Amino acid sequence: MDTKAKLHPIKKEDRIDFLDVLRGIAILFIYAANIVYFSGYFFFPPEAHFPATNLVTDPYVDFISFTLIDGKFYSIFSLLFGIGCAIQFQNLKAHGKEFAPFFRRRMFWLLVFGLIHLVFIWLGDILTLYALLGFVLVWFINLSNKKLITWGVLLILFPLVNWFIIHIANINYPDILFKLNTQYSEALGFHMEEWQALKIFDFQAYLKNKSIIEFFKMNIGNTLIRYGEILNEGRIFKVLGIFLIGLWTGRKILIEDLLNNTSFLKKVAIWGICIGLPVSIFRTYIVFFSNQESLWDFLNTLAYAFGTVPLAMGYAASLALLYKQDLKFLQRFAPIGKTALSNYIFQTLISITIFYGIGFNLVGKFGMTIIMIITIVIFILQMIMSTRWLKHYRFGPLEWIWRQLTYQKRIKLKK
Repeated sequence: MDTKAKLHPIKKEDRIDFLDVLRGIAILFIYAANIVYFSGYFFFPPEAHFPATNLVTDPYVDFISFTLIDGKFYSIFSLLFGIGCAIQFQNLKAHGKEFAPFFRRRMFWLLVFGLIHLVFIWLGDILTLYALLGFVLVWFINLSNKKLITWGVLLILFPLVNWFIIHIANINYPDILFKLNTQYSEALGFHMEEWQALKIFDFQAYLKNKSIIEFFKMNIGNTLIRYGEILNEGRIFKVLGIFLIGLWTGRKILIEDLLNNTSFLKKVAIWGICIGLPVSIFRTYIVFFSNQESLWDFLNTLAYAFGTVPLAMGYAASLALLYKQDLKFLQRFAPIGKTALSNYIFQTLISITIFYGIGFNLVGKFGMTIIMIITIVIFILQMIMSTRWLKHYRFGPLEWIWRQLTYQKRIKLKK
C-alpha cells in the first residue's frame, strides 16, 4: 500500500502551544546573539561607531548578553528540534507509517534551505548542521530513555575530548578545511590567510564589501571556515547530544505529561540556573578578560559544557512554569514560534540589508545598547507581521514550501 499520500502535517489541535511559545522566545534571543556579528560589533573598535551610540551602558549590556544569551537559546532550539522529532515519530507510528524515510526527506529539504542560507547569504547558518545531524538522529530514535540520556550527556561533554585530540594529541583535523579555504581564496585572488586567522582588518573588509558577486565568492570560502570552526569547538557533538535530550523530553511530554510535572520542572529550573549561571559568568570572564590562550581556551570549552546547557535547560523549565501561570504576554511569542524558519531567514536578510556593505553599510557603527534596541524593534515588527500572517494563512511561507516538499503533495496555504 502507498502510504505517502496519506502523510499529513500535524494538525493544529495536536500542537503543543507551549512549544511554539518557547520556540518564539528562542528565536528572539538567537537573533540577539546573531546580531552582534551581523552588526560588526566584535570586529570594529568603539572609535568606528557613531559617537552618540557609545553609551555608558554598553559594557554592561555586552557582559550580560554574553553571559545570559550566548549559546543558551541555540541549545533550547536544539532541544525543541529533538522534541519535534519525538512528536513526529509518535504521530507516524500511531498511523502505521515508517518514520525514517519521512524524516530523511524532511532533513534533505532542510539541508537545501540551509546550504542556500550558508553558502550564499550568511556563514552563521545553523540549519545545515541541524539537517546533517538530523540524518544521524534517525539512528537513535528507538533507543531506550536511559540510553538517550547517557548518550546525550556523553556527547555534550565530548567537546572536551575533542579539545585534547586537537591541542594535546596535535591531531588538528579541522585545519584541513581552513587550508582548503586558503587554496580557494588564493585561486580567486583573495589573499585571506590573515582573515582566516580571524584578524580584525580582513573581516572588516568582508563586512564592508559592496560587490554582491564578491560577497557570494567570499561566502563559499566562509562555508569551509564555518565548518572548520564547528569541528574545532566540537559543536557537532554538543548539538547532537542536546537533540537526544530533546528526544527523551518529547517522549516524556507525550507519554508522561512532563509539562504538567511541576515538581520536576522546578528541580530542573533550580539546578539548571544554580549550576549554569555561575559557570556562565566564569566563561564570560575567561572570554572577556583572559589573554592566556591555551589554558583558557580549554577552560572556555569546559565552562561551555557545564554552563551553557544546564542554564538553557533551567531557562526552558522556568518558562514552562511561567506558562502554567497563564501569563498572556507569553502567547505573543507563539506566532513567531509557528513561523520560526521564515523568521530566522528573514532576520538574516533584514540584518544584511541594514549592516553589510551590499546593503546600507552601517556595519560597525553602533554600540551594544543600540544594537540590542534594534534587535527588539525588528523582533516586535516580526511579531506583528507573523500574527497578521497567521490570521489568513496556515503556515509561514518557508514552512509551507518545506511541508509541501516533505509530504510530496500540494498543501493548502490559506485558511
